[in-house]
Amino acid sequence: MSRAVGDIEGVDAGTGLRLLAGLVDEVVWLDHCPAVSASFQPVPAWLRHEPVSAWQPLPDPPPGRQPCPPPDPRRVCVSFAPEHGNNARTWARRHGYRLLAPDAGVTAWAADKISATRLFAEAGVPVPPFVVIPATGREPAEAYWNGRWPLAVAQRAENNLLGRGTVPVDGPSALRARLEAWPDEPVKLSRFSPGISLTVTACAGPDRTVVSAVSHQLVGLPELAASWGAHCGNQLVGPDDLPEGLYGQARAAAYRVGEVLRGRGFRGVFGLDLVEDSGRLRAVEVNPRFQTVVSLVQAAEGATGLLPSLGLHVLSFLLPALPPPAAGRLPAGLRHSQLVVHARTAAVVRRPPPTGRYRGDGDKVTGPLDGPPVVSRLADDEALWWAVARSGPVTAGQELALVQFPGPVADLLPRPPLRPGASAWLAALAPDAEKGDGYTEKNDRNAEQEDGHAEEGGRNAEEENGHTEDGGRNTGQENPRARKGDRNAWQNDGRRTDDDLDDLDDLPPLRLDERRMREAGRHAIDLVIGRMTTPGSRPPCHAPSPDALRAALDEPLPEHGTRDLPGLLDHVTERALAEATRLDHPRCFAFVPSTGNFPAVLADALASAYLSVPGAWLVGAGPTRIELTTLRWLKTFLGLPDGHGGLFVSGGSAANLTCLAVARDHRLDGRPQPHARLYCSSQAHPSVAQAAHLLGLTREQLTVLPPDDDLRLDADALAERVGRDRRAGLRPFAVVATLGTTGTGTVDPLDRVADVCREEGLWLHVDGAHGAAVAGTPRGHHLRNALGRADSLTVDPHKWLFQPYEIGCVLLRRPELLPETFGVARHALDQGYLRPAHPTAPAGEEVNLSDYGPQQSRGLRALKLWLSLKTFGAGAFRRAIEQGAELAEYAAGLVGAHPELEPVTPPSLAILTFRYRPRDAPATWDADAAQAHISRRVCADGGAVLLTTTVRGATVLRMCTINPTSTRADAAYVLDLVTRYGREAWQDA
Repeated sequence: MSRAVGDIEGVDAGTGLRLLAGLVDEVVWLDHCPAVSASFQPVPAWLRHEPVSAWQPLPDPPPGRQPCPPPDPRRVCVSFAPEHGNNARTWARRHGYRLLAPDAGVTAWAADKISATRLFAEAGVPVPPFVVIPATGREPAEAYWNGRWPLAVAQRAENNLLGRGTVPVDGPSALRARLEAWPDEPVKLSRFSPGISLTVTACAGPDRTVVSAVSHQLVGLPELAASWGAHCGNQLVGPDDLPEGLYGQARAAAYRVGEVLRGRGFRGVFGLDLVEDSGRLRAVEVNPRFQTVVSLVQAAEGATGLLPSLGLHVLSFLLPALPPPAAGRLPAGLRHSQLVVHARTAAVVRRPPPTGRYRGDGDKVTGPLDGPPVVSRLADDEALWWAVARSGPVTAGQELALVQFPGPVADLLPRPPLRPGASAWLAALAPDAEKGDGYTEKNDRNAEQEDGHAEEGGRNAEEENGHTEDGGRNTGQENPRARKGDRNAWQNDGRRTDDDLDDLDDLPPLRLDERRMREAGRHAIDLVIGRMTTPGSRPPCHAPSPDALRAALDEPLPEHGTRDLPGLLDHVTERALAEATRLDHPRCFAFVPSTGNFPAVLADALASAYLSVPGAWLVGAGPTRIELTTLRWLKTFLGLPDGHGGLFVSGGSAANLTCLAVARDHRLDGRPQPHARLYCSSQAHPSVAQAAHLLGLTREQLTVLPPDDDLRLDADALAERVGRDRRAGLRPFAVVATLGTTGTGTVDPLDRVADVCREEGLWLHVDGAHGAAVAGTPRGHHLRNALGRADSLTVDPHKWLFQPYEIGCVLLRRPELLPETFGVARHALDQGYLRPAHPTAPAGEEVNLSDYGPQQSRGLRALKLWLSLKTFGAGAFRRAIEQGAELAEYAAGLVGAHPELEPVTPPSLAILTFRYRPRDAPATWDADAAQAHISRRVCADGGAVLLTTTVRGATVLRMCTINPTSTRADAAYVLDLVTRYGREAWQDA
C-alpha cells in the first residue's frame, strides 16, 4: 500500500472544499468551545458552531414542537463522540442532523485500555511490557509483580475523563491496594516508560489512512488540572524538534494503527499517543475520536495547503474513497501550542474573561482585541482565550478555558514545566474562583483513593507515569512543578463553610490526618525531584519586579486555612520559590553558586520533622552525635589533625564572626581594646569587616592591606605593618587570610602568613569558605599543612561541597576555646531554667554544642552533609571538586586562544576572570562599559548568568565553574555569547 511522504499529509484544500460544497449544505461543530471551527480557515459559509457538550446539558424541547424531524442527509454535525455521548446524539436527533461520529462498537474496543493491546499487536506497534490481571480468580499481587520493573502502571479498561483509571504502583503492596480498589474488573499492569510523549493526529478513511501533524503532549500539569492524568494541551513539533528518527516512527505507527481501525469499520479523525522509551516509541493508547489538538493541527494543515481535519473527518464518512493524498513540509516557524485549564476542585467561578484575542505586556493583559480568533494569525505577544465555563459552580475536572499561543509553552521534556511566559498568561487570565457549597472530600484531587487505600506508589510516580488515561492523557509528561491554577485560591477572605475543614474536626490544633500528610508529602517530593531533574528548564537569570511579586504574594493574614495543601505548595513554589535566579543552572557562572543534592534536601526535611536540636545533650543527644561525627569526617577530608573541633553554623559569614569572637576573647582577654588591630587584605570577604563591626571594633581598628601583584595578602607588608603598629603602642591580635577570594579565587600565601603570626603571637584565621574544600583533593594536598597551623578555619559546605543553604562550619585548632567565649553558664542571668539541660556527667562523654557558638536553639545542619557523604562517598565529592577546577582551566584555555578575549587572572579554585577586547580597539575605547554591557546582554539573553567584578580597578568578566553539572559545552556557549555581545558593544561604540 503506497503512502505519501512528507511531514504532513491530507487532501488538497481546493479539492476538499469543492467536494464538501457538493456533499453538504451545513456542518455543525458540537462542542463547548468553538476553537476547532474557528481554526478552519477561511471559514466556509456552511460551517457553524453549537455549544453542545457533556458539561452543558440540553434543555427540554419547547411544548408542542415536533420531536425528532426526519434527518436531512445534507445537514450533518460532528462531535467529540463518545465524550459528548447522549447530548450530541439527542441534539442531532432533535434537530434533524446526521451525527458523524465513529462507530460506537469500534470506538469502545479501541478505547479500552486492555483490548487496545490487541489493536497495537495487530498493527505491529510496540507497547511497554505488560500483563493482564483477570477480574476473577486472581492470585496474590506478588504473583503479578515483576521485580525487574522499578515502577509499573495499573490501568483499568475504562476510559475516564479525570485520569483516575491509570495509577502507578511501585511494589506488590501498592498493587494489592489498587486491585482491592478495582475489584471485579481486569487490570493491565505495564512497565513504566518515562520518556517524552507525543500525539499523532490521523484520519481513517474508507480506503486509506491519512497521517497529519505530530504534537508534544502536555498532561496533568499541576498549574492547570484537577487530576494528574488530565489532558492539559499540546504543542506542534516538526522532525527537527525531536531526537533523530522519532518523528518518522510516530507517523509510521499512526498509519499502521489507522489501517487496523479502518479495517474494522472505523471512520474519522483519531489520535495515537506514544511515549519514548530508550530511543523507541511505544504506544500507550489510541483515542478514537475527534481531539482538542485538531485546532492546532488545522493551523498546520492550512499553512501546508491541505484541507483542515474537520473537513477530512466529514469526507471520511461521506465518500467511498478519499482523493489522492497530498503531502507537504511543515513550516519551520509553525510551533503553535495550547493549554486546557481545568477546575482543580469543585468551585464557584466569578467573572471569567470573555473569549477573544488578548495582548500581554509583562504581567498585564489587555483585551479582548479586535481581529479573527485564529491561532496562526497571532502576534508574538498575543494569545487566544476560549472561555468554556460561565460564572457559577463548576465541578472538579471541568474545563474552564482553552488558551492558544503562537509559539511553544514548554520545552520538549518528559516532564516539562511551563515557560514563564505561559505561566504569566494563565496568572493574568485565570478566572476568580472559590469553593462551592457542594465541595466534599470526594471532589478533591485524590478522589481515586476513595476506597481508603493510600497510594503507596506515590504522587511522584503518578506524575512520571508514561501511560495515559482518557483523551490523550499521557501521564509521562506530568509536570512535577508548581500548579498555580486559580490565582486567588490561597487569598482567603476569611469566610468558611462548615465543611471547609471537616476532616480536621477530630484532630488537635495544627495537625493533619495521615492521608493528607502523605498526599502533601508525596507532592512536595515531586516538586523537589522536578526542580532537581530539570536544571536547564528555565532561564538561569530571573529577577522579577517588586511590583509583580507584591501583586502575587502580598495578601491579608489568612484567618482560616485551606484543605488543599498540595495546591498551596504549588502556589508558593511557582509564585515565590521559582521567582529567583537559578543558581544550580549549568550555565550560571556567577557568585560561588550552591548546587545542592537530593539526599541533603531529604535530610533537611527529616531534621525539621524530628525537631532535631544539637544544642544540649539532654535535648538532642543523637543529633549532637551526628554533628560530631560529621565534623570528624570533614576534618579527615581536609587533612586536619584530630585535635581540631568546632560546630556547624549558618554560613561563612557566621563562621568568620564566630572565629573572630574567640580570637578577640583569647588574645584581648575579652575586654574592649581601643588599641586592638585586626589585619586582612582588601581582597578579603566583606563579612570580615562586618564581623569586626559586630565585635565592637571601629573601622580604624581593621587594617586593610593592599594586595601584592598576584592579588594576595602581602606577607612582608603584613609583617612590616604589625611591627610599626606595635611601636606605635597599638595591639595587633589577629590576621585573616583567605583561601579562595570571591573575586578571583586567589589563595593567600598561608604558610608565610602563618610564620608571621607565629613570630608576632597573632591569631591566624583562614577564611576558606569557598576554597578549603580543595584540600580534600590531590590538587589541594599542599594546603593541608598550612590549614593545620591556622588557629581557626571557616569552611562553607554549601559552596564547594555542594550542600543546600544553610551550612557553614567553624573549625578551631583548640576547640575548647569556643565554650570560653560562648558557654551558656558564662552568660546566664539565671541558671535555674537551663540547669536541667546540663546534667552532671563524666567529662568528655557528653557535649553541649550550645556552649560552642552563639545559638542555643540550633538546627541539625550537619545531617545534610552526613547523608550526602553516606550516599555518594567522599570520592564523589573529590571528583566533583576536581571537575570544577578542570572546567575553569578548560575555559581559560578557550579565552587564551581567542583573538578577542584576554585573560586577566589565571584560573584558581574554579574561578577565572577575563575581558572582551577586540584586536584593533584604540586606547580610548571604554572597555569597562563594554564588559558591563556584555554581562547585561548575556543575562538578558536568558541562556546563562555571567557577572562582572573589579580587578586592579578594571571591570572584568568572572566565571565560577564549581557546578558539577556544567560541561565544556556550557563554558564554550557562554564564551560565544561574550564574543557576540562584545562585538555588538564594539560596533555601537
